[in-house]
Amino acid sequence: MMWMLLPTLACLVIVITLGWFGLHVLERGVIFVDLALAQVAALGTTYAVFLGHDPDGGTAFAMALTFTLIGAAAFSAARIFEERVPQEAIIGIAYAVSAASGILMIHFADDPHGGEKLEHLLVGNIVWVQPHELWVLAGVCASVGVVHFLCRRAFLAVTFRSPDVRRVAAWDLLFYSTFGLALTAIVSVSGVLLVFSYLVIPAVVARLLVSGVVPRLLVAWALGIVVSVAGVSVSYSHPTGPVIVAMFGAALVVTLVGWAITHADHKGRAVAQCLAAFGAVGGVLAAFTGVPVAPEAHDHEHVEAAEAPSPVDADGLLSEDPMVRETAAREADGKPERSEALAAAMAKESDPGVKLVMAVALAHAGDVRSLAGLAAIAASETPYFRREADGRLRDLAKGDSPPFDPMTGPDSAGAWAAWAATQTAPPAGMAEMAMP
Repeated sequence: MMWMLLPTLACLVIVITLGWFGLHVLERGVIFVDLALAQVAALGTTYAVFLGHDPDGGTAFAMALTFTLIGAAAFSAARIFEERVPQEAIIGIAYAVSAASGILMIHFADDPHGGEKLEHLLVGNIVWVQPHELWVLAGVCASVGVVHFLCRRAFLAVTFRSPDVRRVAAWDLLFYSTFGLALTAIVSVSGVLLVFSYLVIPAVVARLLVSGVVPRLLVAWALGIVVSVAGVSVSYSHPTGPVIVAMFGAALVVTLVGWAITHADHKGRAVAQCLAAFGAVGGVLAAFTGVPVAPEAHDHEHVEAAEAPSPVDADGLLSEDPMVRETAAREADGKPERSEALAAAMAKESDPGVKLVMAVALAHAGDVRSLAGLAAIAASETPYFRREADGRLRDLAKGDSPPFDPMTGPDSAGAWAAWAATQTAPPAGMAEMAMP
């Protein structure tokens, strides 16, 4: 499906970039440097938001990059304290202080949608990456890759503590600065938490399985590519970041178990111990499932079940599966005889992505009720879909567009809904609206 292409490409760019950096940070013993630098970059973006700038705009990116370069310089300078204070301690402190400072800035900004913006910085929204964001990400990572290819011998010498290397502080500064530049671009797409998994888990698996820089790099890339493609492919109805992190975690557990068994003196005993450990964990989890639930929770479940739509309808527009609903909407695209069913389904639809497809399908049929659907999406909680709906409505309304910034929060005032209510005939260009 075409919607998978952009997020998959973004994941591949991140895999190639962080696969290389992961080998370095694991060997250097600065495991949390990516989290710290990513959080520092997020702090720069938060500061831009605090000043009133768009979190996805150029000013926010420049601010994030500036903060990251300052952090990179600080981490490279921290090596001089290594005999008394471990570098990892300073990195951990930087992460904690940056995270706390970001929360304070959102608080002091008194932004009603601050929590939503902070969540976006933490978990990202890679499944809805836009083409221009992918170009920026690829361009930045490619530039960093060229620098590291040209300086690879010096970087590897510093990482593996070769006695022949000179000007360690200067190479460290270049390493952390380019690392920070790549992270600034990556964090804006993937969020802070996903960065750590891409950086560390493939490198750990590779270090367990093979030796040597090139073999480890190839294993890390292979694992990252497989998990990325698998994670994105099931992310239509699930959050992409957590799915990918969970898959990385599963891959690491399988690798650890396999390594422990193959390196054990008594392999049969090792297998028995692993099975016993998994059985114990499964037993504990199963025991908790048997704990009685409070009556209030049961009542809540019954109310929700009574209000839920029927699992499957005749044409799939009311199915419980969002993929089925989207497919049915696409099949009804531009068919006037399906307008009533589409409009009814769109009014009940809770998934903004599916609602957008339904609205466009109605638009292609010349039904002005599609405008109400787009207006409802502009009032949703998801920034990407608000922006999509706002852009499509502005193309139709042109000079009559109401004032509304989709990145500051949902259209709680109902500006687009009020405009849509005044439209009795299809606006020019509605039938030519691009299908998502």
